Amino acid sequence: MTRPRQIPVRPALTEPEIAAARYVGSPEHKAERWWGGVPQARIGRGGEARRPKKEHTSICPKVTSEDREQASHWVREALRHRQFRFFEGDKLYPKHIWYKDQAGQYWFGFAINQIAGTYKGWPISEAERRENFD
Repeated sequence: MTRPRQIPVRPALTEPEIAAARYVGSPEHKAERWWGGVPQARIGRGGEARRPKKEHTSICPKVTSEDREQASHWVREALRHRQFRFFEGDKLYPKHIWYKDQAGQYWFGFAINQIAGTYKGWPISEAERRENFD
């Protein structure tokens, strides 16, 4: 079954709105110390990342200030190139975005604050990108 088209159709974000968007990260997707402090993801006995009350979680390897700036650039590029899908309940910024880096790795961005344009994110496969955005 194919997903319905974006409802409602939204006008493009303005350049100042895009410039204000940024990656802030999230401790629940970090397995090592990062600019935001101590990680909250836990590595289970089988080597899988877990977090409280969740079966598993994806780990984001972005942990340095340089990584944060790079990921913020990716967020802005995804918004600029409309690599997202708006849903009816979305605010100014779309809840879900995606970006393909120069190495061919896809990244999923999830809006932490849809008014301020702050995102967390983690690597995803091509299949996951198609499932969420095609």
